[in-house]
Amino acid sequence: MSAIFGEVLVFPHGDEEIKLRVFGDEFYARYETLDGYSVVFDDSLGKYCYADLKNGHFVSTGTEVTGPVAAEIAPHLKEDLSVQTKLHQSRFHELLPDLTDPRINRSSRPSNELRRTHGPNNGLLDGMVVTQGNVLGLTVLVEFADVSTSVTRNDVDEMLNGENYHKNGNYCSAREYFKMMSSGKLNYSNLVVGPVRLSHPRDYYKENLFVKEAMDIVVNDLHVDLSQFDSTGEGIVDAINFLYAGMSLYEGNLWPHNSVTELEYNGIRTYFYLLTGLGQPNTISIGTFCHETGHLLCRFPDIYDYGKRDNDLDKSAGIGDYCLMGSGNHLNNGLTPSPVCAYLRNLAGWCDNHIDLNNGGAFTAKHGNYDTIMKFRLDKPNEYFLIENRTALDLDKNLPSSGLAIYHCDTEGSNEYEEGTPTRHYQVALLQADGNRDLERNLNNGDRGDLFGEVTGIAISSNTNPSSKRWDRTDSGLVISNVTNPGVNIEFQVESTL
Repeated sequence: MSAIFGEVLVFPHGDEEIKLRVFGDEFYARYETLDGYSVVFDDSLGKYCYADLKNGHFVSTGTEVTGPVAAEIAPHLKEDLSVQTKLHQSRFHELLPDLTDPRINRSSRPSNELRRTHGPNNGLLDGMVVTQGNVLGLTVLVEFADVSTSVTRNDVDEMLNGENYHKNGNYCSAREYFKMMSSGKLNYSNLVVGPVRLSHPRDYYKENLFVKEAMDIVVNDLHVDLSQFDSTGEGIVDAINFLYAGMSLYEGNLWPHNSVTELEYNGIRTYFYLLTGLGQPNTISIGTFCHETGHLLCRFPDIYDYGKRDNDLDKSAGIGDYCLMGSGNHLNNGLTPSPVCAYLRNLAGWCDNHIDLNNGGAFTAKHGNYDTIMKFRLDKPNEYFLIENRTALDLDKNLPSSGLAIYHCDTEGSNEYEEGTPTRHYQVALLQADGNRDLERNLNNGDRGDLFGEVTGIAISSNTNPSSKRWDRTDSGLVISNVTNPGVNIEFQVESTL
C-alpha cells in the first residue's frame, strides 16, 4: 500500500494537467486544490470540479477547478465518516479478497481491516516470506490505448537491476537497495518485458483492473515462461510488477498498490502483484517500487495508521519518514527512500549481529550497519527496545532529524494504534526525543526534534519524556545516557536498573 499525506501531485484534466493535494491511499482518498477546496472528478465533463456535500457524500458542483469557487463552498470539506468507512471497506475487500494461498496460516489471521498494519506472522504479514536467496521477479511495462510511454525497457531494467545506478538522482537501483538492507542475503532482480498495449483508454482502467488483460498478453503473445519466477518451487509466482505509462495516477485501480490476482497459466499460479506508474524518463524513482516490494516479498506490514476508517480513535503518521514502510519511500521524491528500519530488518532475518544491551555498559552505534541490531530485552519476547544510528548520511540524508533512534517494539502491536495504551499501541514506535509525540498526533511525518542528538546525562529512563516504560506502564529498567553527537559513530551508555 502506498499512502499520500498531503503531497502535491499532477493529474490529467481534459487536455491539460493540474496540481492537486492528495490525502489517502488506494482504498479511500480526498483531493484538494492548492488553496484547500475539495474536488471530485466529474465523469460527464472528464475534468475535476469543486465538490459539495449531499447526504454526507461528495458531489460535483459542475464548476471546473480552473474557475472561481462559489462563495457558499467551504474549504477542506470531508465526507461523513460513515461514508468514508463504507467506501474504504468496499474498496479494501475488492483489492484484498480472502487469501487462498495454501502457505498462509489462517488461524492467526487478523481482521481484514487490520491485515495490512498488524503482523500475525511474528510481526510480518501472512503469506510466504521471501527474504533470502536469488529471486527473479517479473516486471511488465504497460501502455494504454491512448497513453504511451517514452520510458524504455532499458531505463526500467537499469532502475531495477543496475549496478552503481544513480540516474535521475536515484541513490541506487532497487536490487542494490535490497542487497544493502539485507546485507547481501536477498538478491532480487527482475526480468522486464513489454511494453504491452491494452485495448482501452487509461480512464477505463480506473474502474477496471488491467492485470488479467496484461498477463494474457505476457503469456500468450510474448510467450513468457512463468515458472522462472517461482523461487520456492511451489508453482506460485513470487512477485509480478506492473508499471504503467505516465505518472502514477492516484485514482481508483491506478493508485499505486499491491494486491492479489489468482490466475493460472500452464500450471503456474499468479498471486501477489504490484502496480504503479512509470513516470517520465527523467523522473523514474525506486521509492514506491521498494515500498511495495517490501509487502510482496518480505511481507512487511505498513507501519503507519490508516485512520478512522479502521475504527480506532484517529489517524497518525506511525513511524513517519523513518522507515521505508512508513512514509519514508517518498523522501527526496522517491529517489532516496529511507532504509528499512532495524525492527523490520530483524524480522526479515537480515541481522546476524545481535548486540545485547541488557548487561549495560558503553556502546557504539555505527551508521549503516544494517546487519546489526542493538536490543534491550524484556521478559516478554514480543516486547523490546531497539537502538539505531540514524545520522543524516547516505540513505538517511533526507530524514527530518539526525541522531540516535530509540524504538519501542511489540510484534503483537499495530501502527494503527497511536493511543499508546497497554492494549492499543504501535508495533514499532519511535520514541521522539522532544517528547511531543507529533507522529502519534499526525502533526507531521517527522521533525528536527525526533532523534537524540548530544545528551550529557540521562537521555531516557522511566522518569523522562519520552520514557522507557513498558506498554503496561511499568518500569522496563532501561536507562540511556551520555549520547554523543550524530555522526558515523554515536556512543552512548546503557544501564539496566532492574
